Amino acid sequence: MKMRHLKILFVLSGNSRDSVKPGRSDVLPVKNPVHQADTLRTLGHEVDFFFIKGRGLSGYLRSIPLIRRKIKNEGYDVIHAHYSLTAFAVSLAGRHRMVVSLTGSDVMGMPLLLYLTRLFSRFRWAMVIVKTREMKARLRAGKILIIPNGVDTCLFAPGDKSKAKEQLGLAGKRIVLFVADPAREEKNYSLAREAVSRLGRDDTVLLPVHGIPHEAMALYYNAADLLLLTSLWEGSVNSVKEAMACNLPVVSTDVGDVRENTQGLEGYYITSFDTAEIADMVAMALDCKCEIRARERLFELQLDSPSVARRLIEMYNSVISQPERMAKNGTRFSKYDDG
Repeated sequence: MKMRHLKILFVLSGNSRDSVKPGRSDVLPVKNPVHQADTLRTLGHEVDFFFIKGRGLSGYLRSIPLIRRKIKNEGYDVIHAHYSLTAFAVSLAGRHRMVVSLTGSDVMGMPLLLYLTRLFSRFRWAMVIVKTREMKARLRAGKILIIPNGVDTCLFAPGDKSKAKEQLGLAGKRIVLFVADPAREEKNYSLAREAVSRLGRDDTVLLPVHGIPHEAMALYYNAADLLLLTSLWEGSVNSVKEAMACNLPVVSTDVGDVRENTQGLEGYYITSFDTAEIADMVAMALDCKCEIRARERLFELQLDSPSVARRLIEMYNSVISQPERMAKNGTRFSKYDDG
Protein backbone atom coordinates (compact mmCIF):
# COMPACT_ATOMS: atom_id res chain seq x y z
CA MET A 1 0.00 0.00 0.00
CA LYS A 2 1.33 3.42 -0.97
CA MET A 3 2.31 5.61 1.98
CA ARG A 4 0.28 8.78 2.35
CA HIS A 5 2.18 12.02 1.85
CA LEU A 6 1.74 14.18 4.95
CA LYS A 7 1.90 17.93 5.27
CA ILE A 8 2.90 18.80 8.84
CA LEU A 9 3.40 22.09 10.64
CA PHE A 10 5.88 22.20 13.49
CA VAL A 11 5.23 25.08 15.91
CA LEU A 12 7.86 26.02 18.48
CA SER A 13 9.46 28.95 20.23
CA GLY A 14 11.70 31.13 18.10
CA ASN A 15 13.27 33.02 20.99
CA SER A 16 16.64 31.31 20.73
CA ARG A 17 19.12 33.63 19.03
CA ASP A 18 19.65 31.24 16.10
CA SER A 19 16.42 29.25 16.01
CA VAL A 20 14.84 31.26 13.22
CA LYS A 21 17.58 30.51 10.72
CA PRO A 22 16.24 27.99 8.18
CA GLY A 23 17.97 24.65 8.13
CA ARG A 24 19.93 25.25 11.32
CA SER A 25 19.99 22.23 13.62
CA ASP A 26 22.86 23.35 15.82
CA VAL A 27 20.92 25.22 18.49
CA LEU A 28 20.27 23.25 21.64
CA PRO A 29 16.71 24.53 22.38
CA VAL A 30 15.44 23.52 18.92
CA LYS A 31 17.86 20.88 17.66
CA ASN A 32 15.52 17.95 18.31
CA PRO A 33 12.46 19.27 16.42
CA VAL A 34 14.66 20.44 13.54
CA HIS A 35 16.43 17.08 13.27
CA GLN A 36 13.06 15.33 13.60
CA ALA A 37 11.72 17.40 10.69
CA ASP A 38 14.78 16.63 8.58
CA THR A 39 14.26 12.90 9.12
CA LEU A 40 10.56 13.10 8.24
CA ARG A 41 11.48 14.91 5.03
CA THR A 42 13.91 12.15 4.04
CA LEU A 43 10.97 9.74 4.36
CA GLY A 44 8.97 11.76 1.83
CA HIS A 45 6.85 14.07 3.96
CA GLU A 46 6.51 17.85 3.99
CA VAL A 47 7.32 19.73 7.19
CA ASP A 48 7.01 23.50 7.66
CA PHE A 49 7.98 25.56 10.70
CA PHE A 50 6.26 28.37 12.54
CA PHE A 51 8.48 30.06 15.14
CA ILE A 52 6.80 32.06 17.89
CA LYS A 53 8.64 35.37 18.32
CA GLY A 54 8.73 37.55 21.41
CA ARG A 55 9.35 36.60 25.01
CA GLY A 56 6.83 36.25 27.80
CA LEU A 57 3.06 35.95 27.68
CA SER A 58 2.69 38.84 25.23
CA GLY A 59 4.86 37.08 22.65
CA TYR A 60 2.70 33.97 22.74
CA LEU A 61 -0.56 35.98 22.65
CA ARG A 62 0.60 38.02 19.64
CA SER A 63 1.37 34.80 17.79
CA ILE A 64 -2.18 33.43 18.01
CA PRO A 65 -3.70 35.21 14.95
CA LEU A 66 -0.53 34.51 12.96
CA ILE A 67 -0.74 30.80 13.74
CA ARG A 68 -4.44 30.77 12.82
CA ARG A 69 -3.71 32.42 9.47
CA LYS A 70 -0.80 30.08 8.72
CA ILE A 71 -2.90 26.98 9.33
CA LYS A 72 -5.91 28.30 7.39
CA ASN A 73 -3.84 29.30 4.35
CA GLU A 74 -1.66 26.19 4.09
CA GLY A 75 -4.08 23.34 4.89
CA TYR A 76 -1.91 21.06 7.01
CA ASP A 77 -2.83 17.47 7.79
CA VAL A 78 -1.63 17.78 11.37
CA ILE A 79 -0.16 20.45 13.65
CA HIS A 80 2.73 19.34 15.87
CA ALA A 81 3.40 21.78 18.72
CA HIS A 82 6.63 21.40 20.66
CA TYR A 83 6.53 22.24 24.37
CA SER A 84 3.56 23.25 26.48
CA LEU A 85 3.55 27.05 26.17
CA THR A 86 3.68 26.78 22.40
CA ALA A 87 0.87 24.21 22.47
CA PHE A 88 -1.33 26.54 24.54
CA ALA A 89 -0.94 29.25 21.89
CA VAL A 90 -1.78 26.84 19.06
CA SER A 91 -4.85 25.64 20.97
CA LEU A 92 -6.10 29.19 21.41
CA ALA A 93 -5.67 29.74 17.66
CA GLY A 94 -8.50 27.28 16.94
CA ARG A 95 -9.33 23.59 16.89
CA HIS A 96 -6.93 21.53 14.83
CA ARG A 97 -5.74 17.97 14.53
CA MET A 98 -3.01 18.60 17.01
CA VAL A 99 -0.10 16.61 18.43
CA VAL A 100 1.96 18.00 21.31
CA SER A 101 5.49 16.99 22.33
CA LEU A 102 6.36 17.68 25.96
CA THR A 103 9.74 17.77 27.64
CA GLY A 104 10.79 17.05 31.20
CA SER A 105 10.36 20.68 32.26
CA ASP A 106 6.77 20.73 30.96
CA VAL A 107 5.78 17.85 33.23
CA MET A 108 8.36 17.79 36.01
CA GLY A 109 8.60 21.53 36.64
CA MET A 110 6.15 24.12 37.99
CA PRO A 111 2.85 22.78 39.42
CA LEU A 112 0.79 25.43 37.59
CA LEU A 113 2.32 24.47 34.26
CA LEU A 114 1.62 20.80 34.97
CA TYR A 115 -2.02 21.58 35.85
CA LEU A 116 -2.60 23.53 32.63
CA THR A 117 -0.84 20.84 30.59
CA ARG A 118 -3.12 18.18 32.07
CA LEU A 119 -6.19 20.29 31.33
CA PHE A 120 -5.31 20.91 27.68
CA SER A 121 -4.16 17.33 27.13
CA ARG A 122 -7.52 16.00 28.28
CA PHE A 123 -9.76 18.33 26.32
CA ARG A 124 -7.93 19.89 23.38
CA TRP A 125 -5.01 17.80 22.15
CA ALA A 126 -5.51 14.73 19.96
CA MET A 127 -2.26 13.12 21.12
CA VAL A 128 0.47 13.94 23.62
CA ILE A 129 4.03 12.70 23.19
CA VAL A 130 6.19 12.34 26.29
CA LYS A 131 9.71 11.01 26.57
CA THR A 132 9.53 8.58 29.50
CA ARG A 133 7.15 6.45 31.54
CA GLU A 134 7.84 8.69 34.53
CA MET A 135 6.53 11.70 32.58
CA LYS A 136 3.44 9.77 31.54
CA ALA A 137 2.68 8.71 35.11
CA ARG A 138 3.04 12.29 36.35
CA LEU A 139 0.89 13.76 33.58
CA ARG A 140 -1.98 11.35 34.33
CA ALA A 141 -3.96 11.99 31.17
CA GLY A 142 -5.17 9.80 28.30
CA LYS A 143 -3.98 9.97 24.69
CA ILE A 144 -0.32 9.68 25.69
CA LEU A 145 2.37 8.06 23.58
CA ILE A 146 5.95 7.57 24.75
CA ILE A 147 8.33 8.48 21.92
CA PRO A 148 11.86 9.50 22.95
CA ASN A 149 13.91 11.72 20.67
CA GLY A 150 15.82 9.76 18.07
CA VAL A 151 19.60 9.86 17.65
CA ASP A 152 21.37 10.81 14.44
CA THR A 153 23.57 7.72 14.29
CA CYS A 154 25.34 9.02 11.17
CA LEU A 155 26.54 12.12 13.02
CA PHE A 156 27.13 10.37 16.35
CA ALA A 157 29.40 7.38 15.79
CA PRO A 158 32.66 6.09 17.32
CA GLY A 159 35.81 7.92 16.21
CA ASP A 160 39.52 8.15 16.92
CA LYS A 161 39.86 9.23 20.57
CA SER A 162 43.49 10.37 20.40
CA LYS A 163 42.86 12.59 17.38
CA ALA A 164 39.72 14.03 18.97
CA LYS A 165 41.65 14.91 22.15
CA GLU A 166 44.34 16.60 20.08
CA GLN A 167 41.75 18.66 18.22
CA LEU A 168 40.42 19.93 21.54
CA GLY A 169 43.90 20.63 22.88
CA LEU A 170 43.52 18.01 25.60
CA ALA A 171 45.96 15.32 24.47
CA GLY A 172 47.05 13.09 27.35
CA LYS A 173 44.09 14.09 29.53
CA ARG A 174 41.27 11.88 30.80
CA ILE A 175 38.11 13.81 29.98
CA VAL A 176 34.89 13.64 32.02
CA LEU A 177 32.28 15.26 29.79
CA PHE A 178 29.34 17.25 31.21
CA VAL A 179 26.84 18.10 28.45
CA ALA A 180 24.47 20.71 29.89
CA ASP A 181 24.28 24.33 30.93
CA PRO A 182 26.12 24.44 34.29
CA ALA A 183 23.98 27.42 35.32
CA ARG A 184 20.75 25.42 35.22
CA GLU A 185 19.99 24.32 38.76
CA GLU A 186 18.42 20.98 37.84
CA LYS A 187 21.60 19.93 36.01
CA ASN A 188 23.41 19.89 39.38
CA TYR A 189 26.83 20.81 38.03
CA SER A 190 28.26 21.49 41.48
CA LEU A 191 27.84 17.81 42.34
CA ALA A 192 29.73 16.78 39.20
CA ARG A 193 32.51 19.23 40.02
CA GLU A 194 32.80 17.96 43.60
CA ALA A 195 32.85 14.32 42.53
CA VAL A 196 35.60 14.80 39.94
CA SER A 197 37.62 16.92 42.38
CA ARG A 198 37.35 14.11 44.91
CA LEU A 199 39.16 11.78 42.49
CA GLY A 200 42.40 13.69 43.04
CA ARG A 201 43.69 12.79 39.59
CA ASP A 202 45.90 15.42 37.96
CA ASP A 203 45.36 13.90 34.52
CA THR A 204 41.55 14.07 34.72
CA VAL A 205 39.53 17.14 33.73
CA LEU A 206 35.82 17.89 33.96
CA LEU A 207 34.75 19.45 30.67
CA PRO A 208 31.35 21.22 30.70
CA VAL A 209 29.99 21.72 27.17
CA HIS A 210 27.10 24.04 26.40
CA GLY A 211 26.09 26.07 23.35
CA ILE A 212 28.35 24.12 20.99
CA PRO A 213 26.97 23.63 17.45
CA HIS A 214 25.15 20.31 17.35
CA GLU A 215 27.21 18.94 14.47
CA ALA A 216 30.40 19.57 16.49
CA MET A 217 29.28 17.55 19.51
CA ALA A 218 30.45 14.20 18.10
CA LEU A 219 34.03 15.45 18.47
CA TYR A 220 33.51 15.99 22.21
CA TYR A 221 31.92 12.58 22.74
CA ASN A 222 34.77 10.88 20.91
CA ALA A 223 37.43 12.84 22.82
CA ALA A 224 35.86 12.07 26.20
CA ASP A 225 36.54 9.06 28.40
CA LEU A 226 33.08 9.15 29.93
CA LEU A 227 29.91 11.23 30.15
CA LEU A 228 28.82 12.34 33.63
CA LEU A 229 25.18 13.23 34.29
CA THR A 230 24.22 14.47 37.77
CA SER A 231 20.79 15.93 37.00
CA LEU A 232 18.05 16.13 39.60
CA TRP A 233 15.50 15.14 36.96
CA GLU A 234 15.33 14.61 33.19
CA GLY A 235 13.03 13.40 30.45
CA SER A 236 14.65 11.27 27.78
CA VAL A 237 18.32 12.20 28.05
CA ASN A 238 19.65 13.04 24.60
CA SER A 239 23.26 13.36 25.74
CA VAL A 240 23.24 9.80 27.11
CA LYS A 241 21.79 8.42 23.87
CA GLU A 242 24.34 10.36 21.82
CA ALA A 243 27.11 9.01 24.07
CA MET A 244 25.74 5.50 23.52
CA ALA A 245 25.90 6.02 19.76
CA CYS A 246 29.62 6.84 20.20
CA ASN A 247 30.18 3.88 22.59
CA LEU A 248 31.16 6.30 25.35
CA PRO A 249 30.82 5.06 28.97
CA VAL A 250 28.31 6.90 31.16
CA VAL A 251 27.92 7.59 34.88
CA SER A 252 24.46 8.96 35.63
CA THR A 253 22.00 9.62 38.39
CA ASP A 254 18.82 7.57 38.11
CA VAL A 255 16.79 10.04 36.07
CA GLY A 256 14.63 9.92 32.96
CA ASP A 257 15.10 6.83 30.81
CA VAL A 258 18.81 6.30 31.52
CA ARG A 259 18.37 3.10 33.53
CA GLU A 260 15.86 1.69 31.07
CA ASN A 261 18.13 2.32 28.07
CA THR A 262 21.43 1.19 29.60
CA GLN A 263 20.37 -1.70 31.84
CA GLY A 264 22.99 -4.48 31.71
CA LEU A 265 25.47 -2.60 29.51
CA GLU A 266 29.12 -2.77 30.54
CA GLY A 267 30.62 0.65 31.16
CA TYR A 268 27.30 2.21 32.21
CA TYR A 269 26.74 3.07 35.88
CA ILE A 270 23.68 4.38 37.73
CA THR A 271 24.49 6.27 40.91
CA SER A 272 22.84 8.05 43.79
CA PHE A 273 23.45 11.73 44.56
CA ASP A 274 26.23 10.85 47.00
CA THR A 275 29.50 12.55 46.02
CA ALA A 276 31.71 9.66 47.16
CA GLU A 277 29.65 7.10 45.23
CA ILE A 278 29.75 9.18 42.07
CA ALA A 279 33.51 9.59 42.39
CA ASP A 280 33.94 5.84 42.84
CA MET A 281 31.85 5.09 39.76
CA VAL A 282 33.70 7.69 37.70
CA ALA A 283 36.95 6.00 38.69
CA MET A 284 35.52 2.59 37.72
CA ALA A 285 34.37 3.94 34.34
CA LEU A 286 37.75 5.56 33.66
CA ASP A 287 39.56 2.33 34.48
CA CYS A 288 37.09 0.05 32.67
CA LYS A 289 38.75 -2.10 30.00
CA CYS A 290 35.48 -3.70 28.94
CA GLU A 291 34.09 -3.67 25.41
CA ILE A 292 31.43 -0.97 25.06
CA ARG A 293 28.53 -2.08 22.87
CA ALA A 294 25.99 0.61 23.59
CA ARG A 295 25.55 1.60 19.95
CA GLU A 296 24.05 -1.82 19.25
CA ARG A 297 21.57 -1.26 22.09
CA LEU A 298 20.32 1.96 20.45
CA PHE A 299 19.30 0.06 17.33
CA GLU A 300 17.77 -2.74 19.40
CA LEU A 301 15.63 -0.14 21.18
CA GLN A 302 14.83 1.58 17.84
CA LEU A 303 16.12 4.90 19.12
CA ASP A 304 17.80 5.80 15.83
CA SER A 305 16.18 8.73 14.04
CA PRO A 306 14.54 6.82 11.15
CA SER A 307 12.89 4.35 13.54
CA VAL A 308 11.51 7.18 15.69
CA ALA A 309 10.30 9.04 12.59
CA ARG A 310 8.38 5.98 11.41
CA ARG A 311 6.61 5.84 14.77
CA LEU A 312 5.68 9.49 14.40
CA ILE A 313 4.28 8.92 10.92
CA GLU A 314 2.17 6.00 12.16
CA MET A 315 0.86 8.17 14.99
CA TYR A 316 0.10 11.12 12.66
CA ASN A 317 -1.92 8.82 10.42
CA SER A 318 -3.85 7.54 13.43
CA VAL A 319 -4.73 11.08 14.48
CA ILE A 320 -5.71 12.08 10.94
CA SER A 321 -7.90 9.00 10.47
CA GLN A 322 -10.13 9.87 13.44
CA PRO A 323 -13.44 11.66 12.78
CA GLU A 324 -13.10 15.42 13.28
CA ARG A 325 -15.40 15.47 16.29
CA MET A 326 -13.30 12.75 17.96
CA ALA A 327 -10.07 14.67 17.41
CA LYS A 328 -11.68 17.80 18.84
CA ASN A 329 -12.88 15.98 21.93
CA GLY A 330 -9.47 14.49 22.65
CA THR A 331 -10.41 10.85 22.02
CA ARG A 332 -8.03 8.28 23.49
CA PHE A 333 -6.11 6.41 20.80
CA SER A 334 -5.68 3.21 22.76
CA LYS A 335 -3.57 1.52 20.06
CA TYR A 336 -0.82 4.02 20.76
CA ASP A 337 -1.13 4.21 24.51
CA ASP A 338 1.97 2.65 26.08
CA GLY A 339 0.22 1.46 29.17
